[in-house]
Amino acid sequence: MKTYLYKEENYNTSRWTGGQTKELAIYPSRSKYLDRNFIWRLSSATVETDESDFSKLPDYDRVLMVLKGEVVLSYEGERVVRLKELEQDRFDGAWKTKSFGRITDFNLMVRKGNEGYVDLIYPSAEKTELTSDFDSRLPKTTHALYCKEGYAVVTCGGETHMVSSGQLLVLEYDKDEKAAYSVMGEGIVIRAQIFYDDMEGELFAEEIPKGKASFDDFKCCMYLANVQFRWAKYIVKKLKTQWFDEALSSAIRKVEKFYLTFIALLLGIVGVFALYVANDLSNAQVVLLLIAWILIDCIIVSPLIYMAFVPKPVRKHIKDINSLTPYEQRVREEELGRNERLDKVMKKYKNSGRNLGK
Repeated sequence: MKTYLYKEENYNTSRWTGGQTKELAIYPSRSKYLDRNFIWRLSSATVETDESDFSKLPDYDRVLMVLKGEVVLSYEGERVVRLKELEQDRFDGAWKTKSFGRITDFNLMVRKGNEGYVDLIYPSAEKTELTSDFDSRLPKTTHALYCKEGYAVVTCGGETHMVSSGQLLVLEYDKDEKAAYSVMGEGIVIRAQIFYDDMEGELFAEEIPKGKASFDDFKCCMYLANVQFRWAKYIVKKLKTQWFDEALSSAIRKVEKFYLTFIALLLGIVGVFALYVANDLSNAQVVLLLIAWILIDCIIVSPLIYMAFVPKPVRKHIKDINSLTPYEQRVREEELGRNERLDKVMKKYKNSGRNLGK
C-alpha cells in the first residue's frame, strides 16, 4: 500500500469558463487533464456564474457533490436534479450538462470501464474501522479521504496520518490487497472509493529509462541513417514490420529537418573536389575518393550525427508492429492516416484568406 497526503500547496489550480478548478489528485501522476489521459481525477471547482456549461468528457463517468451552495443540473434537457450541500449525483461525462446556481463542488471523474463512488464519513472520538463498501472485479483500489471541515486521524498499514481541513489523503492499494483503515476525529470527510484497471498501456507511451550510449546504439544508428529515403520500405523489407516510437521519430525528424546528414555529405564532396583542384588528381582518383567518402559517411559520419539526437537505448524504441501496446497502435494508425506533404502545404497557407470579406 502507498499513501499520499496532499495539501493546499500541492494542488494545481486553473480557470474554466464558469469559475476556478483545483485539481486535488490525478492518476497516473504524469497524466494531464487537458490531454484526457487520466484514469481518475479528484477536483474541487467553484461555479461563479448563475448559469454554466460543463466540459464534455465522453470517456469518463462523473460524480459531483456540493460542498457549498445549491445547484440544479440539467442533463441533455432530459433529466434534471437539484442538489443541496453534501448531496451528490452521478452522470455520464458525455452528456451535455448545464448548471444553474453558484456553488463549490467536489468532483470525481473515472474513465469508463472503471468504477468510482463518493460517500461521507463523520469521524468521532472513537476510531471507526473502514473498508470498501463495494465488491469489484477490477484489480486496483484507491480510497481518497478529503477533509471538508474539522480533522481526521487515519491509521493504515501501521502508519498514522493527520488530515486537516482542505487536505486529501490518498490510500493506494496493491493488486489483491484489501482496503482497510481506521478513522477518528471530528468534522466531515468526503471519501472516494475508486476501483480501476492498469490502463497505462492504452493511455501512454512506454517509459523507457535512458541509458548510456553503446556500440549497439551505434549499430542501430547506422541502420537508421541509411533507411531515411522515400522508397526505403520497398527495398528494406524489415521496415514493413517495424515502427519507430514517438521519441525516436521525433529525433529523426529533428535530424532531417535541418538536413544535417545531407550537409555533412555535401561538405565531404566539396572537400574531395578541393583536393582535386589543389593536387591535380586524375578522374579515377576523384571517383575513388568520392566512393570512399560516401562509404565513410554512411558507415560512420551520419550514424554519429544520429547518435547525438536519438534516445538510448535505441533498439528499445524500434518496435515490432505485432507487439505494440494499444496506445502505440493508435499512434501508428494516426501516422498511417496522415498526409505529411498535405499537412506542410496546409501549414504554409493556413493564414491564406483570413482577411477576406472584411
